[in-house]
Amino acid sequence: MEKTAHWDCLWVTPYSGVARFPSFVRNRKQPGNRCFHRKKRFYSPTNDWRLWVKCQVDEQKLGLTPELGRLVNSFAAAPDPKLRIQQLLYLAQTLEPLPFQYKTNENKVPGCLSTVHVIGVCEDDKIFFKGDSDAQLTKGLLALLIKGLNGYTVEEIERVSPKFIEVAKLSVSLTPGRNNGFLNMLQTMKNKAREAASKVQAATKGERTYSEKVTQVSSNGSSQTAASSSQDKTENRTVYSSIVEKLQKLNPTKLQVHDDSLEHAGHVGAKGLRSSETHFSVYIVSDAFNGLSLVKRHQLVYTLLGQELKEGLHALRIQAKTPSEVVSE
Repeated sequence: MEKTAHWDCLWVTPYSGVARFPSFVRNRKQPGNRCFHRKKRFYSPTNDWRLWVKCQVDEQKLGLTPELGRLVNSFAAAPDPKLRIQQLLYLAQTLEPLPFQYKTNENKVPGCLSTVHVIGVCEDDKIFFKGDSDAQLTKGLLALLIKGLNGYTVEEIERVSPKFIEVAKLSVSLTPGRNNGFLNMLQTMKNKAREAASKVQAATKGERTYSEKVTQVSSNGSSQTAASSSQDKTENRTVYSSIVEKLQKLNPTKLQVHDDSLEHAGHVGAKGLRSSETHFSVYIVSDAFNGLSLVKRHQLVYTLLGQELKEGLHALRIQAKTPSEVVSE
């Protein structure tokens, strides 16, 4: 007989009764709630009984996460296919509803008999999914995947083999169409995990690039600011000239600054300001904007003109572009 550490996963199925094997009968446990994975037959010399060996699911071989492994073991332990379907339907009830705004074609799982939507977000290098389906059985399969994959890294999710559906004994209870839909759901969730992680990496890179550009601009203009600081104290410069001078730190290939203050004379927001120069339009083209979003470009300009905004500049309309964007136009 093959040795195994799972003695509670052994039971004898006799053909001519169990009286001949009282030790097995006394020591064995009931087969309910046991693992039904990888059954093997062993025959006695008289060939009148068989011993089924059941062992735990090989989570490492299937690349399962700990939580998914636990769920697979739970399904595999069910002795009746109907009980597995009931477990799926129960999981479907526990799935949180997906907000309507996420039910778009972009989040729709292709190749499913039912309509399935799933999204993924990355938080602290861990992926978290949400989803929904209009069919309860499919929704149960989706809930199984979400519950088993939530809170794990992209690498851990990528390692999961779709063959676990066979080990869980669910494939025999599903139609070929639903089996195919399950494969598509798992693959879509892997894709969503990669996309979510990529977005976070891109955002982090953008923040770092923005910080580096702000530091670079500040250091490039530090000597110029120091040289003109004494002159600023004795000379009352206009807001217009100050904007033009400070934006030179971005090394623009094109810079246009227009004073729109007259168009807003008597504006409520401009009352009480010491300066009559309150509204400006800026058109600037610079390589410093490469790799920055529109919001980050505006923030970079606001950073340079922070003092002017505090002392009287009420509104600033900005068009910030890169040289390549101007050429493409």
